[in-house]
Amino acid sequence: MRRHLLAIGALSLLICVPQAGFAGGAGTHLASFLEVDAGARQIGMGGAFTGLADDALTVFYNPAGLRLMEASEIHIETSTWPGDISYQHVSYGFHHSVLPGTFAFSWAVMQMNPYSEKTEYYDPDSELGIGTGAKVDAGDMAFGGSYCWDFGDGLSAGATVRWYHLGMADAFCEGVIADLGVLYETRVRNLRVGASVMNLGPANQWARTGSESGFGDEFPMPTTYRAGASMRVFDIVTHRVTVAADYKRTPGGANRMSAGTEYTFNKGNLFLFGRAGYRLNYDEEGLTLGAGLLFPTSEASIRVDYAYADMGNLDHIDRFSVTFIF
Repeated sequence: MRRHLLAIGALSLLICVPQAGFAGGAGTHLASFLEVDAGARQIGMGGAFTGLADDALTVFYNPAGLRLMEASEIHIETSTWPGDISYQHVSYGFHHSVLPGTFAFSWAVMQMNPYSEKTEYYDPDSELGIGTGAKVDAGDMAFGGSYCWDFGDGLSAGATVRWYHLGMADAFCEGVIADLGVLYETRVRNLRVGASVMNLGPANQWARTGSESGFGDEFPMPTTYRAGASMRVFDIVTHRVTVAADYKRTPGGANRMSAGTEYTFNKGNLFLFGRAGYRLNYDEEGLTLGAGLLFPTSEASIRVDYAYADMGNLDHIDRFSVTFIF
């Protein structure tokens, strides 16, 4: 009974913590790249992963799910977005042979192709009448370390501390943020419920922006609240169906929902996956589809995943990931 009360209390606490982070409107916070969901498998299910949370990429959704890994995992994911923007997510989760709990390291990076520098002054010698003609680089990254505590009886809690760096031309911004999460697994059809607060940290500002002080205006971090649940609704010898749903409250105060399902077929050590999902109240995103293949090798099992995400007026995004399980 105490475990159940602890789980309810932890979930309720996470519901209350982030509300102060939603005072700003859309576009009034730093490091928006931290809001991008990770993983081809996860996106194939619409991004509904806060309650499922069973592989190393859960550090981008709910670090409390790390305890569900049965072995060490390395995930590598890449995708290209409109505007010549590329995203990569990498995570490494493992159980230590001596220390209790589960550990993970993660890395996320957003890169833009170099573009022509623009200024507010008219330049008749420029092709467009503005700008210097110089090429400008822009990109953001975050590196984190995670730890997950297993309290037993299906309850776990996790935390991630991340250092981030934002860069554009000579301007930059750096700081530290944290993620907190809890996960509770019941004994009913593997029903899991989880919640997390992502990107908790102090407001920050850009340096070298050209202002007299050398710093720009101060903006809050994109603190995001997530809650989700998953359940295995069908499970026989070679077939399995899992459904999941997520609620996400963004820094701008938008309420977003996502739902998805994953079908698994296995023949011996070979696993095939089919996935589908939908993202509701997102700016452009909607239908998602995905597929995956897991097969053994002499050194490790390898899972290859693909996801298609409809982006409305922005066409679609293809996401690919490779997972090594050893």
